[in-house]
Amino acid sequence: MEEEPHPIARERVAPAALPAAQSGTGRWALAGRLASGIAFVPVLVLLAQAGGPAFLAFVALEVALGLGEFYRMMRGRGLSPFQPLGIASGLALLWVSYRPLTPHVGFLMTGTLLLVLALELRRPQARQRVEDIAATSFGVLYVGWLSAHFVLLRELPWQVGRAYQDGASFVLLAFFLTWSCDTGAYTVGRLFGRNRPWVQISPRKSVEGSFGGLAFAVAAAFVARAWFAPYLALRDAAVLGLLVGVFAQVGDLVESLLKRDAQHVHSSDFIPGHGGVLDRFDSLYFAAPLVYYYLQIVVFRVP
Repeated sequence: MEEEPHPIARERVAPAALPAAQSGTGRWALAGRLASGIAFVPVLVLLAQAGGPAFLAFVALEVALGLGEFYRMMRGRGLSPFQPLGIASGLALLWVSYRPLTPHVGFLMTGTLLLVLALELRRPQARQRVEDIAATSFGVLYVGWLSAHFVLLRELPWQVGRAYQDGASFVLLAFFLTWSCDTGAYTVGRLFGRNRPWVQISPRKSVEGSFGGLAFAVAAAFVARAWFAPYLALRDAAVLGLLVGVFAQVGDLVESLLKRDAQHVHSSDFIPGHGGVLDRFDSLYFAAPLVYYYLQIVVFRVP
């Protein structure tokens, strides 16, 4: 049985209204999407090249905003996640990733879990305690830990014996492949999309768009190899393009599933034309770990 929309939730709509709402405002939505993308790319390149605290601060901002959006959606579902603790834990994961030799990592994660459990004792009247605990912890893992792989990618040169500046290309590789996949899926889907098997999750996504995203991701991998990622062999470019082409779209669908469960069109309206931080980074949450572990294990063969 479908739940009734929460009367005070912002940006929430009934499930039947989602397809119409997602159509946006046509040209203005597309213009906002292009403008925000053009403005963001040079900033990302500069921060990736700088690395260090500057890039760490950028990812920390993304995590704080993303967790804020996630917990707001959970509150719209009638849950009460521990937002300050969740955000603090997500930021702590970034610090551990930035300083991988930080001792007592297990203690940090154990302490976070114990705090979440203990704080629930302060609300004996609550009726969804397990759900509140799960929402807090899942947000930390989904937004915090998956985002930590941006930092791990930027700091990967320390593990593989390459110049620190090379870390910028590792980060940009994940973004370039993912955004190419998103662009291909969006463009081909709009032009040729007919078959929509995921209507219960994301009504506007089509099989044709998915194949377009996959093709664009593979093509982007070969472009990246020739442009800024010469450490990729031809086989690596093909495999990595295929993997990102699949899993970036899975990440997009997962976030759509979460939004639909919370009856939200967008996670927020923070980024013009894109929605919220989660809307912009959902595919990257799946692609960045994949690129990191593929580079670490397959390309550079870190023991």
